[in-house]
Amino acid sequence: MKGLYAILDENNFNFENLNSNIENMIKHNIKIFQIRIKSSYTEKKIKIIKSAKLLCKEKKCILLLNDNVKLARELDLDGIHIGKEDMNILDAKKILGNDKIVGISCYNDLESALYAEEHGANYVSFGSLYKTTTKKSPLNLNVETFKKAKNILNVPICLIGGINTSNVQDVIKLNCDLIAISKGLSLKNSVEIISKIYYEKNKTI
Repeated sequence: MKGLYAILDENNFNFENLNSNIENMIKHNIKIFQIRIKSSYTEKKIKIIKSAKLLCKEKKCILLLNDNVKLARELDLDGIHIGKEDMNILDAKKILGNDKIVGISCYNDLESALYAEEHGANYVSFGSLYKTTTKKSPLNLNVETFKKAKNILNVPICLIGGINTSNVQDVIKLNCDLIAISKGLSLKNSVEIISKIYYEKNKTI
């Protein structure tokens, strides 16, 4: 897994127009998506997720769900992203099976990343790299933790937290596998700007 990774948080994106947002991002070479809903999963939201799944399947993109492992399995999504307060990776993999993607939030904790890799994580995520409003109490990432992780881990590494048009160039220089962005992609023209910056620096992707 490599590239820009869109976190479609319900607080940052209008879920009524979710497919339109996804289509615009696909047009700008963003092909990995995570739907993040921390409120209740209403029938309407599930219907929107199903529609997004069909779109991503048609466009050969990856669609993950945050936290809700059982729903990800029920809807046959590509996988799940879980944090420290969510289901254990071993339990998640039992429910989803080995053919699905499991990503793990490791915050600033290298030991968590090593554990995740050992137990079959498909990628690990470190953050928050910058100040963010998507999470209520984000843990700040020490960049040295990421640098150590790069030398030790074999799974793809994702950086997340407060990434936007003004700092994405600095994130690219860190040479991580995945750059996860939420609110930074919800602002006017931000998708086009971030994609252009990223792919000018990564012309072989």
